[in-house]
Amino acid sequence: MVDPISGGTFKQLLNTINRNRSGLSDSLERIASGRKLNRAGTNPAATALSAQLRSDISALTQSVNNVESGTNFIRTAEGGLSGIADLVSRGRELAIQSSNGTLNDSQRQTLNQEFGQIQSEVDRLTSSLEFNGKKLLDGSLGQNADPVTIQAGTGSGPDNQISLNIVESTSTQSLNIDNVDISTAQGALQAIDRLGQASQTVNAARGQVGAVGNRLAISASGLTTQVENLTQSESGLADTDLAAEITQLQQGLLRFETSIRALSSQLQNEQSRSRLLDFTV
Repeated sequence: MVDPISGGTFKQLLNTINRNRSGLSDSLERIASGRKLNRAGTNPAATALSAQLRSDISALTQSVNNVESGTNFIRTAEGGLSGIADLVSRGRELAIQSSNGTLNDSQRQTLNQEFGQIQSEVDRLTSSLEFNGKKLLDGSLGQNADPVTIQAGTGSGPDNQISLNIVESTSTQSLNIDNVDISTAQGALQAIDRLGQASQTVNAARGQVGAVGNRLAISASGLTTQVENLTQSESGLADTDLAAEITQLQQGLLRFETSIRALSSQLQNEQSRSRLLDFTV
């Protein structure tokens, strides 16, 4: 005769206890990690989608960093152009002052000495201003220079890139004010128009830089929004709903306790039955 305690009922109770215990372990893991997709086997399709979303989020986050770096790059260039513009403006003032017929040659010579310092400072700033080793005002960002682009997306096409080749050289030679001399009234008169044209050129460059700066800011904002939206989607897909998980854990604990009590009751019944058989015998 087969002992009833080793039969199907006992095995069924043990299997129930093991399933409930496994469910408790899974619930505790999801609560502790905050993730409901801790293993690929939990939900293969959702796990694959979560992994893709996290990859996209990482790529877009790096794109945001790229754009922010490009914004700093452009701000540095704009600061240099602002300095050049101020120098050219001051040079134009000196030219207008020197052209005045009430000044003598000595006074014009003094003005021309200051103008020479302005020319030197324009060339110094043009040749020295850089960002992370990249020259900004010497023509390295010109239309015909090597491309300098910001990777502002996750693709390799032109729609994912922003060109920074918008600033031509601001040297005195490029601005056509390198051989200006305001030590005479005639020279000062000629300088006024050339300095006016140089001022327009520099201000136009500032406008282009400002436009690219605005584009970078808009791009960064758009990319940040994409990152936030994808993060929310991935979170909804893979993060643990703590309230629901705690409720499930409580229900699992109740089922586990119930199965333990059922096993205990079964053991007690079998023991009582065994004693009854011994007494009968």
